[in-house]
Amino acid sequence: MTHEPEAAYPPSEILPSPNEKLVAHFKSGTVTRGFSRDFHPEAEVFHLMSSDGDIVSSREIHLDQLKALFHVKTWGSPKGHTDRRKEFPPEPAPEIAAFGPAFRTIIEFYDGEEIWGYSRGYHSEAPGFFMVPADPDDNNTKIFVVNSSVVNVQILDN
Repeated sequence: MTHEPEAAYPPSEILPSPNEKLVAHFKSGTVTRGFSRDFHPEAEVFHLMSSDGDIVSSREIHLDQLKALFHVKTWGSPKGHTDRRKEFPPEPAPEIAAFGPAFRTIIEFYDGEEIWGYSRGYHSEAPGFFMVPADPDDNNTKIFVVNSSVVNVQILDN
């Protein structure tokens, strides 16, 4: 199922703040983390910067190699993502209302990972789309899902 693409991404969805923690999951299975000042959902390339003391490094990230870009609250979740809740709460959390009109969405990646959340503006021909996890306790604040890494998208609301 497809929905009309958004006319434009709101600025709060496009550019992470310079201090926003990002975790890039690649189709190859590798994971890297850092910050970005030039991520844009329609750009083919962006940079992920990380620092180790006084040394700052930058890695060029090609969107076509990416599975998803996770905007996280903390760098690590003790539980990881293996026991993610697979249900929608009876009432969406306030963060969902702040996200704007959104559809209950279940995505399945080629590697078998499944994420339940809320999305808007999904269009199969776009490079990707944003979603907010259904579980308000999830470590992710939002996720940019790369369409080429998804095997199935279920939009539950019409």
